[in-house]
Amino acid sequence: MFTKQLQDEDEEILKIAKKLNSTSGSILRQFLFFITSTIIHFGFRYPKLKLQTFKFIDVLPSLETKNVYPYFKIYIFDEDTELPTFLKNSIHFLIHLFHLNSIVSYVLLNVVKFFAKLFILCESSKKLNIKSNQFRPRTYDILGEIALSPAEAKEIQKQYLELIETLPEEIHNIDPKLRTNISIKCSGIETKLYPESEESSVQYLKEALRPILRSAMGKKIGINLDMEQYDLKSIISRTAKELFLEEEFKGYPHFGIVVQSYLKSSKEELFSWKEYAMTRGVPITIRLVKGAYLEYERIKSEERGWDPPVFNSKHETDVKFEENVLFLLESFPYLRSAFGTHNLRSLSFVLYHTNKKTITDFEIQMLFGMAGKYKLRLESLGYTVREYSPIGSLLPGMAYLIRRLLENTSNQGFLYQLSQGKKIDSLVKNPNKETQYGI
Repeated sequence: MFTKQLQDEDEEILKIAKKLNSTSGSILRQFLFFITSTIIHFGFRYPKLKLQTFKFIDVLPSLETKNVYPYFKIYIFDEDTELPTFLKNSIHFLIHLFHLNSIVSYVLLNVVKFFAKLFILCESSKKLNIKSNQFRPRTYDILGEIALSPAEAKEIQKQYLELIETLPEEIHNIDPKLRTNISIKCSGIETKLYPESEESSVQYLKEALRPILRSAMGKKIGINLDMEQYDLKSIISRTAKELFLEEEFKGYPHFGIVVQSYLKSSKEELFSWKEYAMTRGVPITIRLVKGAYLEYERIKSEERGWDPPVFNSKHETDVKFEENVLFLLESFPYLRSAFGTHNLRSLSFVLYHTNKKTITDFEIQMLFGMAGKYKLRLESLGYTVREYSPIGSLLPGMAYLIRRLLENTSNQGFLYQLSQGKKIDSLVKNPNKETQYGI
């Protein structure tokens, strides 16, 4: 049973949520929200069609333009989806009759590119317009999944170095919330990362990271190591702890790492990082996220006959996220908090407790192209929002785009629930309480 104090806390969190959600923005933003909501509703209503569409988008970068429609037909028209057979056959007949294959292929390709540009900042660091991107502080990232060859890893490492070279030097005593950051996907810059050979993997990864860290320190830019699938967690964490203690790096206060709340071990990780920061004598930034590989981790665990390292439900993940928020705030100033979320309940929970503890040195981080309404509202209330801003072309960015589309079309996602007319009161309920829409 909840105490009066907890009930009062939930009421205050609800007030904050309503304040964040109180503005609908410009007419253009309202229109974009309407279009997004319509697409999300359509995607949830037709799950088979959504799945096949994502499969098609995933393979699209490997196709020549002239082959786009033939593959679209294979994935969308030839598969069993919710689209009526008569409709699919009629569309294909008309395209074939009027020789529209090339035109339809061109249109399909450019529609997907248009959506990709909504989530990807630019194609390369050479096309990065620094002045036009100073509206918000950013953490930049080079797009791409796991590097498949040493040559590819070297190329991605080179892109990180070129990005740092492109960015201006930061002011020494700038507010940490405004300092430019770069997020690094470790499996993109080193191929020899094997859980069964952790010692050598750590050494290889340190060699790949040192030039990037040196270059970033020269520009006084922050560096964050992204956390990936569970298999690499120990390697990445150990590499960070050893590398940040090396003589040339141990005094630099602008290093950080990600902790994923969907991991059952997340609280222990935070405790470990707090002890580490106290020993090092310099704060470490922790980007707290809920996690991005939930289904992957479950599937891999089932294949191996292991207990999954992640929680079984989103409800449990939400509970742990809030527990971790409180631990992070209590760990100030040893751990510097960066909360990566678009979720209204989570945002309101963070704002309530940072205000209660009078902590101002924390960050809200959101993805480029998402939650624009909440970014503007937070900024109007005096909070700084950092945008996680990916850089890369459509080909390496496709997996990233798919994850963003999956997030936006999830039936558990806050945006979907809001688009369905669910009331704010039900969407920001305390996750410790039983609720059908515990987000």
